[in-house]
Amino acid sequence: MADPVHPSTVPSARPPWHVRIENRLGAGGFAMLVDLTIAITCFALFTGPLLLGVVDRHGSPAAQAAFGALAAAPLILRRRRPVAVLCVITAVSVAAMLLRVQFTPFVSDAGLVFPIAVYTVADRCARRMSAVVTAGAVLAVSLGGAVAFSLHPEIEQDAVHLLLAVPAWIIGDATRSRRKFQARVREQERLSALERQRRLRAEDHLRLSREVHDVVSHGLSMIVVRAGIGRVVFDEQPEEARRALATIETAGRSALSDLRGLLREIRETAPGDAAAAPGLADLTALAAQISDDGVVSVSVVEDGPPRSYPPAVELSGYRIVQEAVTNAVKHAPGAAVTVRLTHRPDHLLLTVSDDGGHGAPADPVGAGLGLAGIGERVELLGGDVVAGPDPDGGFTVRARLPVRVTDAAGAP
Repeated sequence: MADPVHPSTVPSARPPWHVRIENRLGAGGFAMLVDLTIAITCFALFTGPLLLGVVDRHGSPAAQAAFGALAAAPLILRRRRPVAVLCVITAVSVAAMLLRVQFTPFVSDAGLVFPIAVYTVADRCARRMSAVVTAGAVLAVSLGGAVAFSLHPEIEQDAVHLLLAVPAWIIGDATRSRRKFQARVREQERLSALERQRRLRAEDHLRLSREVHDVVSHGLSMIVVRAGIGRVVFDEQPEEARRALATIETAGRSALSDLRGLLREIRETAPGDAAAAPGLADLTALAAQISDDGVVSVSVVEDGPPRSYPPAVELSGYRIVQEAVTNAVKHAPGAAVTVRLTHRPDHLLLTVSDDGGHGAPADPVGAGLGLAGIGERVELLGGDVVAGPDPDGGFTVRARLPVRVTDAAGAP
């Protein structure tokens, strides 16, 4: 087997010759070179045969060379001054007719100079303006030909300029329309890209605000509940008060650690990056931590074999359970909370239920943004959520998250 070639040793494809020339001269210099080549080619092809004596037409060689040069030279500036170039070429053609000079082998000095000028006007100018200018040029040449025929009947004249101008104008106008359409498409793509970036930033800000809310709400709820317990038992049960202080310290450190991680993500990672984010596998540790605090007891139950889910589902599932358990801590102290993960082929069902507890609510003010945040997370994933009190006095949050199941290796 041949040795693999390192990518750095593979020679890069050489760009086409015109691209290399344009890179050297710049866009303006390359366009000028092209137009100069067109002008020289037109003079050589249509006036050169007369000067070499291959074709015999009316007029002296000096006059033929002068009119041929005057007709071809303006093409050098056709991109910058398209209307002026067409007017000069028209004037040169009419003057040659009236002075009985033929500088091309064809009747009425037909050649590529006039249609190229018409094409450039249609390509560079607005449609109405280019149509008016082209019609004026054709009319001027036609009238000049009619007058020249009356002055010099031995020289044939025809309407070939009209036959050349019409297709040249149509092609030039089509080219302009196509370029304008492509410009609109590129502008629309640019605006769409900006809109996507704004939407991604907005979604990322919303995601981070939810993360901050969940982290702060969970941590402060645990601190407030344990501080209230410690205040009540401070004199009679000092050991329980110390335990409450230890729980407050643990909850505070955990919240600070999570907040530092979020701030680090804001500063260092790209939008939507959920690196090192908690997932469903961390629910057991969360349940153990909250149960150790003694406010509520939390158990995690799984129906069906565990599966690997996309990062968004993993993080949202963790935060939904965390918020639901935090609500139980605030509103149903002493409750037994059951977290049930039901794995199905096309969705993950999260059920967090409590039995109502036996103590006064630690947060009697009322509902906050927890359930609204859960609803936002579920809606972003295309799922649905139901939350409400149970007939036996408890409370249940049930969220269904549609998923595309992957195996342990992450392959679909």
